[in-house]
Amino acid sequence: MEGTLVVFTLRKNMSSAEKVRFCQQFYGRDTTTWKGKYTYHMSGFLGSIPHRKLGKGIIIIRSIDLEKVKEYFGDKVEEVYIRTVVLEEEDVRILEEVESPDKGS
Repeated sequence: MEGTLVVFTLRKNMSSAEKVRFCQQFYGRDTTTWKGKYTYHMSGFLGSIPHRKLGKGIIIIRSIDLEKVKEYFGDKVEEVYIRTVVLEEEDVRILEEVESPDKGS
């Protein structure tokens, strides 16, 4: 099975606060309340797209989700490198775990 490797860098003129906000909205974030007593995850944009985060600004997604991701990036991303890659078994399992909302699941 093939997937899509997406490598991106944020605009250099973004403030630190803007970069943090983008990452929280894109990846999601873990939040705690009551001094760490309760922890929960707030989903971001990628919460609805099966993906594998390999590092800072590096993700593997299904090819059918590429346009959604590129559209989300808009003008917030300075450089984007996209490559088709052959997935390992573990990557295939992760990308097949969740169905896209537009597929009617």
